[in-house]
Amino acid sequence: MPISLPGSFQSLDDYTTAICDLVNSPLVRQITGGIHVNDALIYNAWDALSPDWTAWWSSIPDHRLAQHHLIDSIDETPTTVLIRSDIGIPPDSLTQWLEQLRSASLSRAQRAGPCIELPPELAAQMNTKKKAEVSVAAAYIRQVCTERNITSAIDIGSGQGYLSVALAHLFPELRVLAIDGSESQIAASKSFASTLGVPADRLTHLVRYVDRKTRALAEEMAAWADGQKCILVGLHACGQLSEHMLRYFAQLPFVDSLGAVGCCYNHIVPRSPDCPDGFPISERLRNREVSLSATALMTGCQAPNNWERTDLSSPDSTFSNRRLYRAIFEKLLHDKGIDVSAKSRTPWGIRKGDTASFATFARRAMHSLGIDDGAVSDAELAEYDERYRGCKGQIAILWTLSVLCCKLVESAIALDRYCYLVEQGARHVDVVPIFDYRVSPRNLMMVARKESGGHA
Repeated sequence: MPISLPGSFQSLDDYTTAICDLVNSPLVRQITGGIHVNDALIYNAWDALSPDWTAWWSSIPDHRLAQHHLIDSIDETPTTVLIRSDIGIPPDSLTQWLEQLRSASLSRAQRAGPCIELPPELAAQMNTKKKAEVSVAAAYIRQVCTERNITSAIDIGSGQGYLSVALAHLFPELRVLAIDGSESQIAASKSFASTLGVPADRLTHLVRYVDRKTRALAEEMAAWADGQKCILVGLHACGQLSEHMLRYFAQLPFVDSLGAVGCCYNHIVPRSPDCPDGFPISERLRNREVSLSATALMTGCQAPNNWERTDLSSPDSTFSNRRLYRAIFEKLLHDKGIDVSAKSRTPWGIRKGDTASFATFARRAMHSLGIDDGAVSDAELAEYDERYRGCKGQIAILWTLSVLCCKLVESAIALDRYCYLVEQGARHVDVVPIFDYRVSPRNLMMVARKESGGHA
């Protein structure tokens, strides 16, 4: 089955060109890390945008209305009219760019498929989100196993065992191997299985860290499989773990089918001399020199369409103040020549009351970073607060622009993984939006199968 392309694209080549051109475009590069929002005042990020856009946004009485418009514009099934009386008509170039973002993103609308009702003893261990995911993922895996005559499933990155324990408990015909790098997670999985009476011969646990050095773990999986066909599964395989799973699928003849849902894209490692098999992993995207910054990868983890809508009748949130104060603080450090390198920075948590004023925020940050109080006077703090407090709306919109690329970034990652599987000779490769996006926004499952001979 070919990848389900967005409606406006007729071929994989056309889609690849569109998504790579957007990811590599100067605007997307700027807002996804080229100028980080924390450095917006240092590098004049607002002035680097189209004057037509910034003029229109500046004309809107409340920047939160502009943020709502931007987020609504990338909704796959918009429920609001994007030309609203309270904000006027946006510039044509902005409307066209937002449509490019939306149309180049893979569909997240849940595809129809099997679902099972989890028994109470199983569901009681899970929150609402996990129950929704396991009820769909387990049903899909069982369907593939039935179609492909598979009786063994390998769950990589099994965590506390929600999926692996469910498979072993619900389907007695399946043997399951649960692999995770955390001893505490495996211990929790074993305890979960024990409470349900899952026998050890149907659910085996391995504490193994999964990395690109596949041979040792591959041998253990092969010994467990004992010549039987297997399906390789992962429910929200974090960062590069999904890429490792794709390689296991391609290289191990006894692995017949794949079903992997990725997440935590900020843990993906870009390709470099030290990591030659990093992102992108497909030749198709490597040939187009696609790269994603750390900020872009973090952007891929966002889901702004799922956020609770701001109540415009209430005062602006402390979150907006925090973003503004961070940008002012970075500008102050830059102007004063106070060098706090990224390596020496100690993360500090924002405590209740830290955003009461810029001076409070700055003093707390200075203390956390080991900057002497005498390095910046109270008068200087007041001066910077006065000079830049009017930039609050600009910083808020710049931050919204960065997260607006979430679906584009995730689509680029999914496309790369799809192309890798096709290049490895896999069959029936697809990217399936398997979960309800409103419940579980990381809902893209990479699926693939092999020919009956076991070769990708």
